[in-house]
Amino acid sequence: MPGGIFRIFVVSDSTGETAELVCKAALSQFEGLNYTLDKFPSITSKANIDEIMNLALKEGASLVIYTLASSALREYMMRKAKEAEIFSVDVLGPVISSIERVSGMRAKERPGLLRRMDEAYFRRIRAIEFAVKCDDGRYLPGIKGADVVLIGVSRSSKTPVSMYLAYRGIFAANVPLIPEVEVPKELLEIDRRRIFGLTIHPEKLVQIRQERLKLMGLGSEVNYVKLERVLQELEYAEGVMRRLGVPVIDVTNKAIEETAHEIIYHLERRGLLDGRKADISV
Repeated sequence: MPGGIFRIFVVSDSTGETAELVCKAALSQFEGLNYTLDKFPSITSKANIDEIMNLALKEGASLVIYTLASSALREYMMRKAKEAEIFSVDVLGPVISSIERVSGMRAKERPGLLRRMDEAYFRRIRAIEFAVKCDDGRYLPGIKGADVVLIGVSRSSKTPVSMYLAYRGIFAANVPLIPEVEVPKELLEIDRRRIFGLTIHPEKLVQIRQERLKLMGLGSEVNYVKLERVLQELEYAEGVMRRLGVPVIDVTNKAIEETAHEIIYHLERRGLLDGRKADISV
């Protein structure tokens, strides 16, 4: 160890976080070891490896730890480390080889897949937080940041559809339409291609609202569940949807998933998901 310092090079075709974490977990077992750790991310060619190994020789590196998805690059790194007489550790290679051998499948050998999975996961978390914050028109300024805004009367599946979309990484808000309440100005200011109306047959809506009141321990004599009131609300809501010129989805006989996938289909066709595909695999 030149100068009494244990020099470690971490090499990766992605961010290098995996190799760094493994390395630091191992280093924690060596109290008092004086070391430096240099990270080299986004290494995707043999020329990159040559540059790093030349630097490793120049600086007297003690150890090279690498995570490379490409078997060709792993083999090249191993060979260059042997030539330089620098000890090296292939973090991914043995695990990938074992999985290939046992499963009979071939690895994709594409870098950064774990990071992309993590990004998708955290986007879903943010989307769920957004859907909760912007549920039922609670935070109207937030709808400007929505991928989609659902509108409709109370109990027309706006919230469950919003949450289903959020779980697939789509930022969904929803706004109730009530005859006595003016249409929010924020709704009139956003791209109307992002707005979808939800409607439902009046008799079905009465039934759903009655069940809701029963769960809440309330009587069924309130105006909220009367057919006349329901018809008034639906007529008003559908009038708003027509004025806005937005698609209207009848959710009467649709599962939440069906409604959500219909919305996803239209968003993707319109190019309104920033070039990404909704995560429909979860």
